[in-house]
Amino acid sequence: MTRGGGVWTTLVIVMVIVLGLVVGGWLLQPWPATAPEESAESPLAVINGVALMPAMVDRELRISRLNVAEPLPPLTGIDLERAREEALNQLLARQVVLQAAARDGFALPAEFIAEQARLLFGGYGDAALEQALAQSGSTRDELLWWVGEVMTVEEYTSQVVLTGAAPDDRQAVYNTWLNEQQAAARIERFTASIAPSGLAQIGQPAPDFELAGLDGQAVSLSDYAGQIILLNFWATWCTSCLTEMPAYEQVYQAYQPDLVVLAINLQESVPEVQQYAAGLGLSFPVLLDRQGLVTNQQYQVTGMPGSFIIDRQGQIYYRHLGPMSADTLTTKLAELGL
Repeated sequence: MTRGGGVWTTLVIVMVIVLGLVVGGWLLQPWPATAPEESAESPLAVINGVALMPAMVDRELRISRLNVAEPLPPLTGIDLERAREEALNQLLARQVVLQAAARDGFALPAEFIAEQARLLFGGYGDAALEQALAQSGSTRDELLWWVGEVMTVEEYTSQVVLTGAAPDDRQAVYNTWLNEQQAAARIERFTASIAPSGLAQIGQPAPDFELAGLDGQAVSLSDYAGQIILLNFWATWCTSCLTEMPAYEQVYQAYQPDLVVLAINLQESVPEVQQYAAGLGLSFPVLLDRQGLVTNQQYQVTGMPGSFIIDRQGQIYYRHLGPMSADTLTTKLAELGL
């Protein structure tokens, strides 16, 4: 595997769990609590007795924006506030899974974590990685911490939560497990949060966005109001994406103009994406999420590929984890009247 762009490309292996925790909406509905006096040492949140401190949020933000190929510009003002809010949400989401894993005695060997970090971040060599870490104010230990957490989430989800579940049953199995975690978790939030950006929730309006296409023209989700839309989040290094893209093209050709397909690429260069799209003969719009904000913050896609179906009312009807077959897609479209 080669690493083709920004940090969120590192999440190719990471699956649904963080998606669902945020999509479920509960992170934005904190357990009632009295805010402590503000100080540098005050926690921003406490989950089942585990305090999440400001330094942890800062560390999460630094590592999550690490881009070995091309450093991302620093965030300022309201963008920085929102990014820190999303970083806290990510920490809370992961903590639920990590605590469940700990209760089950599930842990990954340090050697496995180090190897995954090398595969995910080492594509440009050690010198480039060290330079990127230094520029972001991060350390290799912090990188290993982050990889360890997201890999534990993925492996615990696949090996424990979803073990034995048929592909078509995975969503139901996950939802049942998630509901149990929600009922048991005690979360206290102490931050005076800014109004959070829209998050993707089933049954709720799909968050709007504006991204550039391969031709440089801006495209907004709201441009297609009143139509059924398939949003697909993908990357060229994702082998599963290579499997499903031809199926999406086939369905798109059969159902257009009633079906809109928007393929959102995660933080890769225009030449890379153009070559890939041309090689597969894709005729639907391909959009560039250069900073990963739509993929990560709004739609909370932490594993490639990920897909959403949006109905004519602009609400999210269905979310699919991993590659989706043409049969599954056409079944969902038939449920919407296509």
